[in-house]
Amino acid sequence: MPTISDVSSRYVDEVSALDPVRGERWGVTSDPTRLTDYSPAGFAALHDLLQRTLEDLAAAAPASDDAERLGGSWMHDFVGGEVGLIDAGERERWLSIITGPPSSTRSVFDLMDRSTAEAWQPIAKRLRAVDGALGGYRQTLEDGLRDGRPAARRQAVAVAEQCETWAGKGDGGWFAGYVAQYDEQFGAQDGSLGRELKDAAKAADNAYGTFAAWLRSDYLPKATEVDASGEERYQTWAKFLLGTTLDLDEAYGWGWEELARLEAEKARECERILPGASFLEVREVLTTDPARMIEGVEPYRAWLQYLTDEAISGLSGQQFDIDPKIRTCNVRIPPEGSAAAAYYTPPSEDLSRPGQTWFPTVGRTRFATWDEVSTVYHEAVPGHHLQGATIRLVHLIRAHKLGFVSAHGEGWALYAERLMDELGWFRTPETRLGFLCAHAFRAARVVADIGLHTGRPIPQAAATLYPGWSGVPGQPWGYHGAIDFMILAGGMERASAESEVLRYLSWPSQATAYKLGERAWLAGRDGAKAAARAAGRDFDLKGWHARSLALGPLGLTRLVEELTKA
Repeated sequence: MPTISDVSSRYVDEVSALDPVRGERWGVTSDPTRLTDYSPAGFAALHDLLQRTLEDLAAAAPASDDAERLGGSWMHDFVGGEVGLIDAGERERWLSIITGPPSSTRSVFDLMDRSTAEAWQPIAKRLRAVDGALGGYRQTLEDGLRDGRPAARRQAVAVAEQCETWAGKGDGGWFAGYVAQYDEQFGAQDGSLGRELKDAAKAADNAYGTFAAWLRSDYLPKATEVDASGEERYQTWAKFLLGTTLDLDEAYGWGWEELARLEAEKARECERILPGASFLEVREVLTTDPARMIEGVEPYRAWLQYLTDEAISGLSGQQFDIDPKIRTCNVRIPPEGSAAAAYYTPPSEDLSRPGQTWFPTVGRTRFATWDEVSTVYHEAVPGHHLQGATIRLVHLIRAHKLGFVSAHGEGWALYAERLMDELGWFRTPETRLGFLCAHAFRAARVVADIGLHTGRPIPQAAATLYPGWSGVPGQPWGYHGAIDFMILAGGMERASAESEVLRYLSWPSQATAYKLGERAWLAGRDGAKAAARAAGRDFDLKGWHARSLALGPLGLTRLVEELTKA
């Protein structure tokens, strides 16, 4: 009889073989020349694999230890959630600038080894596979149209624009620029490989241009004008991304309460920066004052790297025992066309590829600093990197080490920002306002996401919190009103706010994962403190952090119970 660990290891190997893009993100050894098959046949094969994995889990020997108990529970929830998405036809209308196949296919090349001339040989073959990957994806979208599951027009336009950006304007696209790195480093060694790379890159650029043209000419006329998912689809996504069924009324109401709390704190911090000024007036100063700006993309990246390294050094041995093997987290700048939000990619399974944070510039060359410090702590340490890399080192089953649940991971990263505030790391009123804005932005995500997707009306409280907002109490949310709302609540620039709202509309429920996940981490910490008091002992925060991180990713339904016991 196979063990849960056996099922886990087989799942990782089989998914990596069937979905090489996911395998590359995991850092698992797989065929580096292939790309994921996003065709209807590819998704059918993935569905069969996932369904078989669930059956194997059910038939496996009982858990032999906590690692198998926790890992088996996570696999049941996560794999089952992905099956639910495929069964619901969500992959047939999967148009997204942040998670969709065009974005995933391009970004996988960011993770590939390019350190030697030999390492570029599989890259050339993988570049040749781009056209087939996008062609298979097109077939899936066509099936969605045929089956009455069109994506929203707004998403189709956004993805078309993204693909056009990467395809270039006839003078070489993103892939042409990518392979130029080979000539700069190794061109003299092997001219034939250089020529092959250029030809393959041109084919990949053309594939993105062709796909964008098809979206505009064929898909857009059949896309729906409806942005919202509706409650049924929303809950399907929540089961996968949050590991729970949401009480939407409770979460919506709580989000507004949390916003009110944070707005009051923001007002106090604004008074410290510019007495008598409104938040928007303070924000204007913080985003235009040359003394508070960094000029140039590379100086900006270097500053972000400094903050990352400072946090790793300052927290090591204090709040966390950070293993030397994971004390490197590199800051990168992704190419234009990427979504506006910063993101993290974890280390490879064997830790040979370090964790990396990615900070999009969205065409900017001047950067305000007040609101980025909190983001660094969120993405790197003590946020995603500490969590994601630590999980690689602790005693968990293989799939669980590589896994991710949005509410668990994003909740921890938001908790990490709050922890840094508790520890006094926001040393100026400006950076603390940035932290508060980051949290108000995440609370705003809860209400905007639920409101946009499920039709819940804007409450009367909105008029008090944001008197200048275009949203009307008692009326439903709208796209442009949501953008204005994110600017007011989160202090965002308009381009970033628009990218955010597009993200929410393409990824139902994910935006709620941050604040609802943080709430779960805080509830778990409070429960653990209460248990310590009841047992007559002091609460050991550092020890609780270590034990809690070692649990691995869990859905919200399971998380609080385990955190309370940690």
